[in-house]
Amino acid sequence: MAILIWGIREGRKQEAPRRPPQAEHGAPVSAPTTAEPERREVDLGEFDRRLVRAVQQAGGDDVWVKGRAAGNWDASGTESEAARTGHAGRVTEAVATPGAYQAVLSAIAAEAQRQGLDVRSSDVVAKRAGPAEQLEVLRNRQAVRRWEVRQVPRLYRAAIVIDDLGGDLAAAERLLSLPYGLTFSVLPYLAHSTAVAEEAHRDGREVMLHLPMEAEPGSGMAPGRGAIKLGMTGPEVVGTIDGDLANVPYVRGANNHMGSRATADARLMAEVMRTLANRHLYFIDSRTTVETVAYDAARQEGVPTFFRSVFLDDQQETAYSLRQLEAFRRIVEQRGAALAIGHPHPTTIEALERFLPELERDDVELVPPSELVRLPEVARILPPRVH
Repeated sequence: MAILIWGIREGRKQEAPRRPPQAEHGAPVSAPTTAEPERREVDLGEFDRRLVRAVQQAGGDDVWVKGRAAGNWDASGTESEAARTGHAGRVTEAVATPGAYQAVLSAIAAEAQRQGLDVRSSDVVAKRAGPAEQLEVLRNRQAVRRWEVRQVPRLYRAAIVIDDLGGDLAAAERLLSLPYGLTFSVLPYLAHSTAVAEEAHRDGREVMLHLPMEAEPGSGMAPGRGAIKLGMTGPEVVGTIDGDLANVPYVRGANNHMGSRATADARLMAEVMRTLANRHLYFIDSRTTVETVAYDAARQEGVPTFFRSVFLDDQQETAYSLRQLEAFRRIVEQRGAALAIGHPHPTTIEALERFLPELERDDVELVPPSELVRLPEVARILPPRVH
């Protein structure tokens, strides 16, 4: 699993340190040179960014820096003023797997020394089993940054996608107020589709196209404008998806809205996936029917893909959504990764407000689908099959 770090986000790449020194317990670390590094004034904001990059380079997918939640960063990747306030007294928490734990500790010490800062290390009593260490970054013998790094057996990752956005601006704003990495899946051609996508992107959230698709005849459900329908030719599929994307900016991937009929048609799904592949978009199968072939079509066309494990709100009751979130957490702990889909109902939002802090305390990292689909372990998790 990846390491956690509060309040810092990865920026541009930096060369990995050569043989970084490691902090010794109870004493500042000295640079591995005969001369003392020049003590210069350090821009702590820039130091934070360099430190997180160094940690993420050292740990890769096996480290999670907690606090990378949306709302702590603007769209450019710069930490917000609110997130910076009081940073010196805050502990940045990171979790890493056994294979990355020592590399992460060494990366923190090495980056501090490159900036002419000292590091003091001490063991801490972790809330869970496994080693943990606190690192204090010192300037003039005063702590200016504190990190706690814990070793965990594995990392758990979850994605939560909120569908049907674009019609209710107030619901979108309430979701944006949650300091967690929810993904916004926006229907095209609604009153606020473009505005919601733009605001979500500005706030650091991942945006998806909630791609309308034809439902089974007799279902009484109309997918709306911009829908993929049976009988469409390849150029018609391309034109429809391009029109949807023009209405919903900043899209990283798509999932189906309805589509119980369309996703069961192999030829049509192949056309859809070829179009998404040419636009470098991923696809999430909402699995609105057990007959769906969308996931298989995506893999055949080389489209990064995953599938929905849990619907959070088939019943619009807070207690029901909380039970579904509990079930979702169990699936994540069993498989290592999973994806849930909810909708912007007041009861769903209330359940998320209550449950998401628990998810982070349980060391489950909430990530966007674009991160989930690239993980090697996710490719080995297969959807249920019809027997």
